[in-house]
Parts: sequence; structure tokens; C-alpha cells
Amino acid sequence: MASLKRAAFCMRQKTLYRSGFLYVMAFLVSLGLHCLASEQIVNATELARPTEISRSVSGGLVDKAFAQYVAGQYKQAIELWNQVLGQTSDKKTRAVLYTNLASAYRQSGNLGEALKSWEEAAKIYRSIDNQESSRLLTQILAEQGQAYNALGQPRNAMPILHSVMKLAEKNQDIAMQAAASGALGNAYAALGNWEESIASHKASIEISTQLKNSNFIATGWNNLGNVYQNRYQRYLLLKNLAEREGDEKEEANLSNLAKQDAQAARAAYERSVEVSVAVGGIPQAKALLNLARFLALEQSPQQELIETYHQKAMAILKEVPDSRAKAYALINLVESQNQTGLKVQNLLQAITTARNIGDLRAESFALTSLGKAYEKSGDLKKALELTQQAQFIAQQVNATDSVFRAQAQAGHIYKAQGKTEQAVQVYRQAIASVQNIRGDIAVASKDLQFDLRDSVEPVYRELMALLLEKEVTSQKMQDFTSVQQAKAVQNDRPSSPVQEVLQVSELLQLSELQNFFGDECVPVQRLTSDRLIKPNTYNAAVINSIILNESTYMVLRLPDGEVKTYPVAMPGKKMEQAIDRLRFSLEDISSDEYLQEAQKVYNLLIQPLATDLEKAKPNTLVFINDGVLRNVPMAALHDGKHFLVEKYAIAATLGLNFTPSKQQTKHNTKAAIFGLTAEIPPFAPLPNVKAEAEGVQKILGGERFLDNDFTLKNLQQQIDKVGYPIIHLATHGKFSADPNSTFLQLFDRRILLDEFEALLRSSKHPIELLTLSACQTAAGDTRATLGIAGVALRSGVQSTLASLWFVNDADTVPLIQNFYTQMQQPGVSKAEALRQAQLKMIADPDGHPAIWSPFILVGNWQ
Repeated sequence: MASLKRAAFCMRQKTLYRSGFLYVMAFLVSLGLHCLASEQIVNATELARPTEISRSVSGGLVDKAFAQYVAGQYKQAIELWNQVLGQTSDKKTRAVLYTNLASAYRQSGNLGEALKSWEEAAKIYRSIDNQESSRLLTQILAEQGQAYNALGQPRNAMPILHSVMKLAEKNQDIAMQAAASGALGNAYAALGNWEESIASHKASIEISTQLKNSNFIATGWNNLGNVYQNRYQRYLLLKNLAEREGDEKEEANLSNLAKQDAQAARAAYERSVEVSVAVGGIPQAKALLNLARFLALEQSPQQELIETYHQKAMAILKEVPDSRAKAYALINLVESQNQTGLKVQNLLQAITTARNIGDLRAESFALTSLGKAYEKSGDLKKALELTQQAQFIAQQVNATDSVFRAQAQAGHIYKAQGKTEQAVQVYRQAIASVQNIRGDIAVASKDLQFDLRDSVEPVYRELMALLLEKEVTSQKMQDFTSVQQAKAVQNDRPSSPVQEVLQVSELLQLSELQNFFGDECVPVQRLTSDRLIKPNTYNAAVINSIILNESTYMVLRLPDGEVKTYPVAMPGKKMEQAIDRLRFSLEDISSDEYLQEAQKVYNLLIQPLATDLEKAKPNTLVFINDGVLRNVPMAALHDGKHFLVEKYAIAATLGLNFTPSKQQTKHNTKAAIFGLTAEIPPFAPLPNVKAEAEGVQKILGGERFLDNDFTLKNLQQQIDKVGYPIIHLATHGKFSADPNSTFLQLFDRRILLDEFEALLRSSKHPIELLTLSACQTAAGDTRATLGIAGVALRSGVQSTLASLWFVNDADTVPLIQNFYTQMQQPGVSKAEALRQAQLKMIADPDGHPAIWSPFILVGNWQ
């Protein structure tokens, strides 16, 4: 029952938090997406004046607190209101005080405390059943939704904003409906739910037009432009992936979609600029900046026009009163400026603005940006001073995303100064900050262009680079026993730089996986030591690959616990190019060009380890690969005489701390065998799947279900109610960078990744093996195999056998049947069974690696 509840929770979280992915789709974190719609409801709860508060409360303290608030002395106002709060038990008075506290906390940039205060006020208003309390509750909930959006937590904002919409309709508050609809649109956009976002913003614009509220209308068009722009960039990314795969039809389709969204974005921004003229002030400035930003993305940017918009926006910002929106607009403006002097001038103005209104959060972001400007100009001392100041201020208001930003920048500065130890220490702190907000970091601080691809991933990689360089330079290679390693993992204290590198690498894999699936349902806590797979027990060697900017490292953990590091003198970009060439050459069954590429990669990655492997004589090599290396089969690497799989059984995993040991269950190999032979456009028929299914059933037993019987309902029934230890699916499927484009084709429909995961998790019995025999992963896509590995990890499947690219179903039959036959032999692991099946095909004169090498075993290899 608990597992079913968790499954339901994860499904809800994915619905609310499907934001694309951490690295490839970081463009979601774009300039100007900071809840402009939320400005429609900013200050929805007006500050209560002293006369509105119960006379039983000390009037002197209330008057003084109000005066402090008006003067911008928010800290002092907070202290006084808290004193008053302790002196009264009157419900209405306490609700007003909590509301005032929330406003003060918000103004000082401490949104976390503001949310707590609003929640306390909301509890009180919920307990009072009258129209006035309902109205005030609606306003408070609107503030909460806005705050969660500002914090980059749209999944928390979403249910609150939906409740605001219902209450606003009930209270016939049309203005609140328009504002809440706009805020919902921004939340949907942050989650990557484009159509819902567009519909919400259009609804907001329609209502605002009825109200004849130019501010609301301009904001709505501006937000709509942001959505179209973000989807436009997403289409461009997917178009490039389709181009790399040679899918001309899909490339043309995506190119057309991108063009349509680009036109829609520009039209929306221009409409926002047009309407905002009547409003002036911050709305007009933001409209101009967003249009200028979009124009800069064009292939031939109109620089004069862009500069004109910048100058107009700057002139407006100089004249408008200080506010949080002004501070953020100035910071955003700087991101698109090239002149250091101009950047410094505008950032100093942003800092002054933030200080004048007491907004420490905004001040911290502005200081970090100023530090970055000085860093780029070469003044590292000044840059570090400002960055450290930003971190200190951000910590005062628990702005963890801003703390991380400052820590990451400080690490980069220390590295540039040659202060390795200080850089290592601050990078460690930055990673700790990321772990604290791992679920929300993917969409945090959109108003500050908090680009995760440029800001988060490099922190992990730069820390690993510094640790590895230190290890190799000092030549202090140490021996580790498996006991020492287990102790280091258990205590979470690395016993050496290399051990720390392995832990950081694992955290990076976990962050990628969580963001790929769009929620935090991936286990964060490591498995207990008694449930972890122990490579030394199975005589396995574990090989981590780590791709960095300047070089690649291979880290070898031998069965006796010894750890060795091998630097590969090839920059990360060139390594990726080499791996791409290998992948494409392996898929080309008409050519033997793969041999040269396979030998090149073998010499780079495996040859340095060969002597140590020969001495240790492991039975299995378990690869924990990084980036694009996940997309090629290690089995196909070639030493000039033999493929790597001819020497060792080979498996892959995301990390040892996420690889459970084999469960001791009664020997039962019966399988639920599903197959698709019919043509389901655009997929061709798979006529040999029938023979494959019959062969698997003959070897393993169980039941087979083809075509009409391969429906979602039947698949769910067999997995949920019968509980087979082996699930064999012979059907078309694709794993790509986008979970929404990752699917398996059933007879009646496609099943998306999140649905498939929930289906597997519903099994009442452990699934020992999941086989996907006709699927493919996107070439050149560093995240595609995360779908394969992630589904297994999240659903509790022990092992997955899948193909990296589509193999003719006639060629698949003998390999699959040989694999299952070998699995039936006593003492033969899954990895060894796959090896034996592949060796048999290698021995065939026509045994091109295009046929046998794409099959990889992920997870537990026993």
C-alpha cells in the first residue's frame, strides 16, 4: 500500500514538475521569466494600519512598527510586530499581524519566513466563516503562490494558485482571477507545460482586457512572449538532436514549429511594448528589455534597434521609484550589456535600490553580478570581496539559490587565483547548497537568468577536476580496502581525493536523473550497506569515466578495493566527438569503419587500465559512464585483436550506491512476454517478434501476449496482479533527452516514461529483469540512457537489458534466445549470459557489432 501511495505521489509531482532537464534544457531558466504576472497580485494584502488592529494591543508598539516599515526599516518592524503578536490572542488581530510580518519579510527578501507568516494568517482566516475572511484568505494565498514562483518552486505554487482561482470566482473578484491566471501561466511555463501556460496567459489577457487594465494586459503579453520564446528554444534543441540522428522529417517538423513560436514570441513582445506605453514605469522597461533580449537571439540581430530599446529602458529605470522589480530589472539589463563600466554603473544602482528598500535577497544577487563583472575585467581581488559579501547577505535571509550562486563564483575566482585548497572548499559548500535545494534549483531565480547548465554542472566538474589534478600531480596513489571504502561511504567522509571524486560524480548523476524525471522521487538516501551490491563479492572491477573540459579521467576500482586513476589527455569536446564517431560507425552495418574508431577509443580509455585488469583478472567490468559515453556499448571497444566483451562480461550502472544486491527469492524465471508484430505508423511491422516471443516462452515459461493482447490494460494486469519476475517487451520504443518524447509503443497506444514507471512499480513481486528488445536511444544525446537506468532505479527493477539502437528483429531473435538460455545455467550471471550470447554472434562471419553490441545490461549484473 505504501508503495502505491508513493507511486501516486511521484506521479503528481511529475505532473507539477516536468521542467525539461537540468543541462540540455537549461534555457527554461531565461531572462525575464520572473513572474511578471505575479506583479499583478503583488501587495494584494495591504499593510494593516494601527487603527485596524484590536485596541487591546499596545498601540505604541503598533504605531512604531508601522512607522519603521514605512521608513524601510523592515528588521525593526518585524521585531516589534513579533512583540505585539505575543501580547494578543485575538484571532483577527493575530491574522493581521501575521500578514504584516509576511509583508515585511517579503520586502527584506526573506521569502521563506514570509511564507510561514502567510500560512499562519491563512489558518486563521480558514477558521472564520464569512465573506470578508474568504476575501482576505484569497489575497494571502495569492501572495503565497507569488512567493513560491519567485523562489523557483512552481510545483508548490500550483495548487495554491488553483485554489486562488476558485476562491476568486466564488467572490466574483475578476482582477484576482486575471492575476492568478497569469501567475499560473508562469508556474506552468517553469514546469515545461507549454500549452497550459499559453492558455492561462491568454485567459489572463482576456480578463484584463475586460477590466481595461493596461498594466495587466502588458504583463500578460510579456509573459506570453516568454513562453513562446522558451518553447522556441526547446524546439531548436530537439531539431539539432534530430539533425544529428539524420531524421530529416522530424528535423523539418521541429524547424517549422520553432519558426512559428519565434514569430509568436516577437508579436507578443511587440504587443507588450505597445500596451505598456500607457502604463510606463517598470512594466514598460521590462517589456522593452524582453523584446531587446529576444531580438538578440535572431540570426542577424538588429543591434541599433536593440541598443535603442536598452537606452529607453535605462532611462525609465533611472526615473522610477525604488522597488524589487527595479532592482531585478537592472540586474537583467546588465546580463545583455558588454561594457564593463556600464555594467558596474547599473549594478551599483541595483544595489542601492535593494538597500533602499531593505531587500537583502535582491542585494545579494546584485552583488554577485557585480563580482562577476569585476572577475571578467580581471580584478579578481575586488570580485572575490563582492562575491563573499553577496554570500554573507544571502545567508542572512536563507536565500540558498543566491548562496549557491555566490559560492560557485567564489570557487571559480579562487581557481583563477591559483588557490586550489580554497577553491575546493568553497565548491564543496556550493554542492552542499545544491543538495539542499536539489528539487527547486532547476527553476530557481529565473529573474536572474540562473542558467543551470552554465552554473550548476560546472561546479561538480570543476571540483572533480581540482581533486583529480591534485591526486595525479602529487602522485599519491593510495590503496583502499573494500572495508575502508564502505566505511567512507557510510560516514559520508571521503578517505581520499579520488574517493571524494567518486562521491561527487555520483551526486551529479543523481541530480541529472532527478531533473530528467522532473521530481525528487529518485532515492536520495543511499541504500543501507547490507542492500548494496558488493563488486568484490562477484569479482567485478568498476570503471568510472569522468569527462572534464581539459581532459577525461578513468577511475578503476579493482575487486580487492584498490583504486587507481588514469588521466586521458584529450579535452572533453574532442572526446565527445570521438564517441559520436564511434556510435555512428557502429550503427553502419554496411561498413567496417567501426574497427578504426573502436580501437581509437579503446586505446584512449581502456589500454591504460589493461595491465592492472590483467593482473586482477575480474570476471566483469561494470561501467559508470559520464555524458556521451553512456551512448556507446563498451563491449564493442577493440584492442586490435579482440573486442572488450571477448575478455570480460560487461554491465553498466548509475552508481554503486544505487545498485541493490540481488534479492534472494525462490528460483522463478517465468516471464510475461509482450510483442508487437503489426505495423503501427510511423513504425514498420516486426514480423520476427512472434518467433522471438515463442522462443522466450519455450526457454523461460510464462505467458505471451502479441498485438491485440499487447494493450496497456493487459500489460498492467499481468504486472500488477500476476507478478512475473521477468518482463520481456519486444516493441518499438525511444529514449531521448525529453521525457515527453520517451515512450514504448503498445498495440493500442504509446506509453510514456512516467506511466511505464508507475506500472512497473505496481508489481506486487520484485521484477528481476526487464528486457526491451526493439528500442533505441537518441544518438549524441547525453541523457537518453538516463531513462533506461532511471526507470529501473525508481521502480525497483533489478536489471534492464535494452538496446542503444534499433536492431532488425530477425537478428534480435538468436541473441535474445541465447541470452535467456545462458541465464538458465547454474552460476551464470546476467552479464555473463549476455557476453556468451554476444560471443556466439561475434563468431558468425556476418556478426557485425551493429547487431550484437547495442544490447547493454543496466543495473544489477548478477
